[in-house]
Amino acid sequence: MVQAKAGTGWLVAVVAAMTLLVTTGLWNPFPGLWDWMTRSRPLAEPAVHWQERLGGVPTTVTLLDRFVVVEQRESVEVRQRASGRRVWETKADWAAIAGPPGRTVVVSGTLLKKGYEVRDAATGMVLRKDDKASAVWSFTNAMLDVSCRSSQDCEVQAREPASGDVLWRAGLPGIGFVLFADNPKLGLGATFSPERIELNSQLQPMPPLLAFPIDGRLHLVETSEGRVTAAVEPGKLTSVTVLGGRVVHSIATRSEGTCLIALTGRDGVSGAEVWRRPGYQLRTLSGAGCDQPKEPVSGGNAVLAVRPDGREALLDAGDGREVLTCETGEKVLATNGVYAVVLSADKSKVSAFQLGKAKALWSRKAGADVSAVIGPKTVIISEHTPDRITMLDAVTGRVRTELRSEATVSAFDGTGVLLSDRRELGYVALVD
Repeated sequence: MVQAKAGTGWLVAVVAAMTLLVTTGLWNPFPGLWDWMTRSRPLAEPAVHWQERLGGVPTTVTLLDRFVVVEQRESVEVRQRASGRRVWETKADWAAIAGPPGRTVVVSGTLLKKGYEVRDAATGMVLRKDDKASAVWSFTNAMLDVSCRSSQDCEVQAREPASGDVLWRAGLPGIGFVLFADNPKLGLGATFSPERIELNSQLQPMPPLLAFPIDGRLHLVETSEGRVTAAVEPGKLTSVTVLGGRVVHSIATRSEGTCLIALTGRDGVSGAEVWRRPGYQLRTLSGAGCDQPKEPVSGGNAVLAVRPDGREALLDAGDGREVLTCETGEKVLATNGVYAVVLSADKSKVSAFQLGKAKALWSRKAGADVSAVIGPKTVIISEHTPDRITMLDAVTGRVRTELRSEATVSAFDGTGVLLSDRRELGYVALVD
């Protein structure tokens, strides 16, 4: 007890002395402590080509051919891809990127307020404005906006992103939500979710078939001409998702205390059945019942499925073919519809496959905590203990760049990768 009181007395004395020094201005440790806490640290070793500290933590980061678009909580800014220098910035609650290289635009707006502004990605110049749209979807070859006369009378318009020229219009009974933002959720399934690799900013072309979830039904729009097809109303134990241009039904049936699953792929316009896979399931079940609240996972036209024998496989959503079959215990980490990366059953290696081919393109050692994503010409591998990010040629497995880093891969393409850690953003050019 005496020792405890003595220790407490010393602590009080030290605190009192520090307080006296700080209040008299003789010594102040706090600025140095704050500098140490906020000082920029290298994102990777070897060093990235450039590294910049942002004004806030980015929401999304998008990599363009000449620029980097950074969406933050209350603003959007564009930086030079080569140097990281900021080119322009504007206030916005949300932002989306649309259009092909050379005609890419930044679409931005304010939450809970209709309309949006379209800016040239290179200059920040406002190209056009809209004051009616309730939501926007963005693609490399078009953008969609939806406006409503009433809660049951809405119109979706496909536009050329830069000019705003209307490509087609499609009527819908309602939008079923009030988001006033970019890229609200459609009935197109989910993507793979690799740890420390962001996929939400990857630019994609508009799919051939869109599915708008409205009042418990999927309203389908064929996107070449904007033709609205019959709405699909899933049964109580049926999951319906548009994958690879097909309407994929996962039909559950209760039988002797278990769930029997059958998959079918249907034409989005005629509704005719194109393919059927009895006994296959898409990991949409949850719990002991036959309800299917989870979304199927896909990449490109390849859909992750589980065979009747329990092995993972990838199915081509177009015709139902099994384009990749895993061995027992193996796990698909990533696919882009052309290639796939698979983790071995003993979690000691990863292998890359071209879909439709049984033999692996290449294999390499990996740990159990490995994540992967497939970009243009490149496979990106992220690992812990030790923390490493490795960029490999998708076909040969040749190492293009390897970094020691705890950062997140925020965006990527065939020639470069953006890394982020809180407010730090850095760019790495890949070696050919």
